[in-house]
Amino acid sequence: MTPRPTLQTERLLLRPFVPADAADVQRLAGDVRIARGTAAVPHPYPDGAAEQWIASHESLAEAGRELVVAVTLRTSGELVGAASLLAISAVHARAELGYWIGTPYWSQGYATEAARALVDWGTRDLGLTRIVARCLAWNTASAAVLRKVGLEDEGRLVQHEIREGVPVDSLLFGLVLPGRA
Repeated sequence: MTPRPTLQTERLLLRPFVPADAADVQRLAGDVRIARGTAAVPHPYPDGAAEQWIASHESLAEAGRELVVAVTLRTSGELVGAASLLAISAVHARAELGYWIGTPYWSQGYATEAARALVDWGTRDLGLTRIVARCLAWNTASAAVLRKVGLEDEGRLVQHEIREGVPVDSLLFGLVLPGRA
């Protein structure tokens, strides 16, 4: 079982999603720029998808498979995005980091702050020794976030994703904790 923590950073509160977040998820993730920048967010964002997605979080955390948290502003509680550790493997002490931040909140460091909090929590509380992440090759902002939180370039996955009917490359990043490799 993966615990569902509430994490605080200087400006953010990362907490479990609740059903009341669905409308904000629909609005933020429904922006075509979010879909274009991620491998999994659909566009158009279907009605009811946010509710289903949020409802899936608890059972996946209980199964120890993934942790998804709402990224909110500490001062107002306003939802700005999501961050996750996916494909958690206790046997291999690894997980895949993911995140998206709504376009009104871009270029403010929120993705970096949220990603760093999840990397720190995963290594400290879950005992992870390896964290990987992928981003679309053209998404230089996401690649910069991954580098800022300590992940290193590990390679290019050619035509790894299909976005808007076109094969696109993904960049692979990884972190192996010193002394544990």
